[in-house]
Amino acid sequence: MARPPPSKSKVNILDLRPVRRLEREFREEGKDEEGTGDLGFVMSPGKEGGGYIAVPNTGRRFSEGDAKTNSRFSHASQASHSTSRRDTIRVQTAEELGVSLEEYRQQLAQAKLIGAMKFMQMGKVGIEPNSVYGAAVLMPQLARTAHWHRSFIPHVWNSFFYLFVCMFVHATMLIYVSKELHVMNLFAGQPYLCDFGADLPACTLDEQSERCVGPFGTPVTAPRLYSWSQWASRSFVRDSMAAIFPEQEEEIRKVADPGEYGVESYYCRLLCCFVFVISITQELDNIIKMMRLLYNIPNEDQPWFILGEEDEDDSDENMEKWLNEVEMKVAGMSRSWKMLNVFMVLIPKSLLWIMTASTGINFLMETGGIDDIIVNSVALGFLLQLDEIITDAMLSDEVNHLLDECKEFPLYQEGDLHTHGDQETLSKLQAWAPGHLQLLWEMIPKVMVFCSTLLYCLVMRYYTLHCVQVDGKWVSKDMHLPSSLSFSLANALSLRWFPVDAAEKPYWSMSS
Repeated sequence: MARPPPSKSKVNILDLRPVRRLEREFREEGKDEEGTGDLGFVMSPGKEGGGYIAVPNTGRRFSEGDAKTNSRFSHASQASHSTSRRDTIRVQTAEELGVSLEEYRQQLAQAKLIGAMKFMQMGKVGIEPNSVYGAAVLMPQLARTAHWHRSFIPHVWNSFFYLFVCMFVHATMLIYVSKELHVMNLFAGQPYLCDFGADLPACTLDEQSERCVGPFGTPVTAPRLYSWSQWASRSFVRDSMAAIFPEQEEEIRKVADPGEYGVESYYCRLLCCFVFVISITQELDNIIKMMRLLYNIPNEDQPWFILGEEDEDDSDENMEKWLNEVEMKVAGMSRSWKMLNVFMVLIPKSLLWIMTASTGINFLMETGGIDDIIVNSVALGFLLQLDEIITDAMLSDEVNHLLDECKEFPLYQEGDLHTHGDQETLSKLQAWAPGHLQLLWEMIPKVMVFCSTLLYCLVMRYYTLHCVQVDGKWVSKDMHLPSSLSFSLANALSLRWFPVDAAEKPYWSMSS
């Protein structure tokens, strides 16, 4: 026999006698027609003290002779498609509110969806999956929880080893890109690109404008615009012919026009820089999540895996079943472990991100061709995926599985998730509604604003380091030959504080 649902009010035992009588009647009728079915209950609208009436959940229609009870089941017949006992209780509440059961269910769905979104905003923090940075944080904590069992030692060692390999390769590649821009290009006689050719459409129509002068003193127009390698080759041919035939040098320099060096599309270059900034925001988000993780978890050593739900049937025990029964989750770690992760994982990861952002923008701002800019903006994102590539290719399957299975640490209290009944859920709907200022704040596209601000800062950093303003136009600073080919990590991190040693006399200046 189905039991009546609990009620917050005290129910007299005498009130249940009609319910039991109706149950017997319905069961007897069910034997003749469809067999015994599950019974649901609704509170009687005309009975004081919280009495209940039975509602069949099978969707069976009553006969015309049941006129006394048909009126009581009018709302239940609307919900005959549902076999949920909750809905049989909600019929009474919906009737009191003057809405149908479907409308009442829709209000509940709205409240639960908005509440879930609020908790999503509070969020969770966890180990970065599919990354050597996440493995370097997770594996030592699992080994500590297991009292440094020998089975974990190789995984801990390999996680840190490949972490250092990843950081070394990432930093070295960035140093080589910076060396190309700040050393090798200078030995090739190349000035910084800055805004040479930025007004190309207007200069093609009117080449007499002062803003149309290229790095070598001639007008920059579309027919005369070349990449640096093309310009250098054309200039070499012209100078070689002038050296071989000195008596015809003036005529050769008039006929053999090497053109000018500049950017093909100023706005395409900015757009590709913006796309690159968007691609690196995910890595910045991972850094912020790691900072929040280390800040929010308790400052004490807690177990990072526990025995979860077990199958009552222990006749078929196997390793795959054991793995599913162990629950891995982010838990507390001591302050010493937190400091170790900060200095060995978080700070190097942050420095590499800063180097990638600044070097990537410098590299794109020094790219003149439209097709080259587009390809390079996509290719630079490869550096930030290096940790995932190493994790997939070099770390063991066990470590990859543990990274995927480790549960996140919630930034909210578990008790905040629970409500006692539909009415309490609906009552919180108004409290969850944002105020006017909060609504305006939430409407701001924060990621877009952040990316635009970051792009502005990185582009202005490029201009202030390598360019000067002349007549409202950014042109290259005087170019000095480096004293050697050396280029260190300190140079790559900050040319302002660690400049490259160079000769005093410039080999190129805009005035010349």
